[in-house]
Amino acid sequence: MPQDVYVDLLFLINFSMDYICLYITVKILHQKIRLSRMIVASVLGGAYSVAALFLPISPSVELALDGAVCILMCFISFAQKGRAITRVLLYGFLFVGVSMMLGGCMTAIFNLLSKIDLPLEDIFADSSSTYIFAILAAIAGIISLKSGQIISRRSAARKCHLEIAFCGKSFDFQGLCDSGNLVRDPISHKPVIFVDRSVLEKQLDLSFIDEYSKGILLPNSPCKNLRLIIISTASGRSTLVAALPQSVILVPDHPQKHSKEPIRITLDCLIAPTQIDKNPDEYNAIVPLEIVKEM
Repeated sequence: MPQDVYVDLLFLINFSMDYICLYITVKILHQKIRLSRMIVASVLGGAYSVAALFLPISPSVELALDGAVCILMCFISFAQKGRAITRVLLYGFLFVGVSMMLGGCMTAIFNLLSKIDLPLEDIFADSSSTYIFAILAAIAGIISLKSGQIISRRSAARKCHLEIAFCGKSFDFQGLCDSGNLVRDPISHKPVIFVDRSVLEKQLDLSFIDEYSKGILLPNSPCKNLRLIIISTASGRSTLVAALPQSVILVPDHPQKHSKEPIRITLDCLIAPTQIDKNPDEYNAIVPLEIVKEM
């Protein structure tokens, strides 16, 4: 049975949905993106939805095109100089998740209204479908945004910024608060923060750390406060060299409510230079989660 399709309305609906999803994604990520980028990406999504009607292709090819357009939209919106491609792809996965959540919320709300049997047709008269869509999109968008913000707020509490003064030098680290980091100095019982060795090596010669791990304390060592800690891992027991820095200041990624200034917390802890593999979250320090819980 033939069906009339209004391409202008189809473009407008898809443009609006894509823009809402991008907007929610940006808010969840706490990113600053130019409005023009979001508009161009949304126009691409709306134009593709119209063009797909006239493409005689198989469902598998159509699915591949859908994915390609989605990736292109994410690159238009989130790609920046110096930003890893993997991070842009992760943002793309979040964008897809938001789209699914938004569509699911709209379906659930529509089904709920149908069960209540409200006289929607009488309320909105001839333009019922357009108005109902707009209302459902607005409600679903608010639900998706608030849900994403709650998830983002919980995950953000696990991230922090570290300002460490060590051997007369200053270093900045992006920390991940990990419940698996339970290492403490057995003598002072101070918690140990693992920091990426490569960051320290940009300003320091860490040969004194390597020598101390062999039981040798160099007379010209820039740090005399070293500890040799025995730790248990999945591969067995090993030794770890930890050092006492001049200062460690922790700054949560997001300040507490009703606080305009970032929180700065001075920690009494040790640092352990080690190799931290590259990761999508771009952190280069592992902080004991208990430190954050005590804040």
